[in-house]
Amino acid sequence: MLFTFSEPEIKEILAAQHDQPYVFLESATPRPGEHTSFLFNHFSEIITFRWGDDINAFFRTIEDRIQNNFWLCGYFTYEFGYFLEPALYHLREKSNTVLAWLGVSKEPFRFDHHNHKPSLGRAPLFYRVTHLTSTIDKETYRDHIAIIKSYLETGLTYQVNYTFKMKFDFTGDPIDLYLALRRGQPTSYLACINTGSENILSFSPELFFRLSGDTIVTKPMKGTHARGLAKDDDEYCRRQLKRDKKSRAENIMIVDLLRNDLGKIAYQVNVPVLFETEQHRTLHQMTSTVRATLPRQTSAADIVKALFPSGSVTGAPKIKTMQLIKDLEAQPRNIYTGAIGYISPQHEMCFNVAIRTISISGHKGEMGIGGGIVYDSTAENEYEEALLKSKFLTQEFPQFSLIESLLWQNNKGYFLLEEHLRRLKNSCSYFSIPVNMYKIRRELKMLEKKIKGEKTKIRIILSTGGELAIESQPLEGMTESVTIKVSPHRVNPQDIFLYHKTTRRKLYDEALKGARMEGFFEVMFLNVHGQVTEGSVSNIFIEKGKLLYTPPTKCGLLGGVLRQHLLDKGVARERVLYIKDILSADTLYIGNSVRGLIKAEISLADFENKSTIEIQVENCKR
Repeated sequence: MLFTFSEPEIKEILAAQHDQPYVFLESATPRPGEHTSFLFNHFSEIITFRWGDDINAFFRTIEDRIQNNFWLCGYFTYEFGYFLEPALYHLREKSNTVLAWLGVSKEPFRFDHHNHKPSLGRAPLFYRVTHLTSTIDKETYRDHIAIIKSYLETGLTYQVNYTFKMKFDFTGDPIDLYLALRRGQPTSYLACINTGSENILSFSPELFFRLSGDTIVTKPMKGTHARGLAKDDDEYCRRQLKRDKKSRAENIMIVDLLRNDLGKIAYQVNVPVLFETEQHRTLHQMTSTVRATLPRQTSAADIVKALFPSGSVTGAPKIKTMQLIKDLEAQPRNIYTGAIGYISPQHEMCFNVAIRTISISGHKGEMGIGGGIVYDSTAENEYEEALLKSKFLTQEFPQFSLIESLLWQNNKGYFLLEEHLRRLKNSCSYFSIPVNMYKIRRELKMLEKKIKGEKTKIRIILSTGGELAIESQPLEGMTESVTIKVSPHRVNPQDIFLYHKTTRRKLYDEALKGARMEGFFEVMFLNVHGQVTEGSVSNIFIEKGKLLYTPPTKCGLLGGVLRQHLLDKGVARERVLYIKDILSADTLYIGNSVRGLIKAEISLADFENKSTIEIQVENCKR
């Protein structure tokens, strides 16, 4: 189960800071060891590092505060790395930019999500992102990839993490933008920082390193694949990523790099997990885990100097590749590909890799995107993959709830209950929605005691935030046969919401309402290829020679529970259907688990290809 804050809770927590500097580190999808969120505020001081400052004095200050039982939290920019390695000193540029920012406090507010039961609900959000512009055009990007490939050919580097920026205008509250983007990108390493002059919002899914006791763990992330449309398709996409040679090659290079980095300060360096795939709401990512043991006297400075920046955002070998990157990238990365996190008085540390990270100053914002370039990379694919990573900024994650409609019958109970709950659980897993299956079963059991009548329709409604509602209403009697019509609208099989039962069904609801007003019981939809998909509240079946046929889900339809039950029993089979198949069928049925199978007749009165279809059917009969 997922544990997280509700949006109203976060707005209340962060609005209460009254624009004073704070660091909010949120674990929105807790995992073992990652179930605590932190709010740092009321800083006793802010430690910063700029060009011209003494790096050793900076780290001595950090160690002094740790020794005096203070916590430190904040960020290191990518360019901070130029001050850690003598071979990179010539890359430093004179500026007044803050390269590291750490707030110092006695004790953060800690939220253990195993013990915290959030209130539920969404918050009204007010912000605008406009004039989103890339800092590089496709032609220049292609030229730079060609240059990188020349480096690869000559052996100067084996992989280059090449990046660019998306810039935009911003109006509204940065907290609202954080909440909006969090809907589509909940991870264990979120951050919302207000420095007083800048807001930093991080939606990184990547752990840079975590230190607990003497064990340090780093989890490089290399390899990206878009999500599939439903469970089976999504699993196929996950397997494709796991088998992808390019992703594996990139991943293993960075694993080796981080093993070498850890080997500078640690011992017993090992790789317990290699090529693991992680599911996020918009992407699959490939990660590996590197673990090591640190000597007791290892300081924060030792760790940062050995590891920063993460090899996953540079390439390999790190130092030489950072030098090559500086010649190619037109602008400083700043916070992007740096690190955000905290250091405790017990020397516990946790930092993310600041990817999918946005900075806003006044009404201007920027976000970096990029990817690892190896010899078989193509400019076209890399550019598209980089833009894919930025989609979460421009594509608002929709508001919806999951629905399950099921039948309760006197003396029989809930019809196909386990199948309904399985489908609900699959959709929760797909969308990363928190669900308590025990609570649902308990409430359904309690509801049974209140139901009166022979048949009742039950609706389970679960919001993306985990809010549960269960409704019931008496089921009206049905005629033995109904008439249905064909919708003029064509559905796109690439719409993920066709494959999950949700409240995002405006097209279906409006079409059904219009059909009922015209005297029809149901309306049938076709996809953009002219294939039959489903009705607005039912699946479509035809009978041909004692067998039932129903369209496969790949045509763009919800896999109904009754439909799957009939397929499992061998009563029905999948087959792509067209209007001509509907008209030439022995019997047409519509069906769902509440109503069962109902005989239907189809009206083509408003169907634009009526005459053509009728000629085709007549020819089939001959």
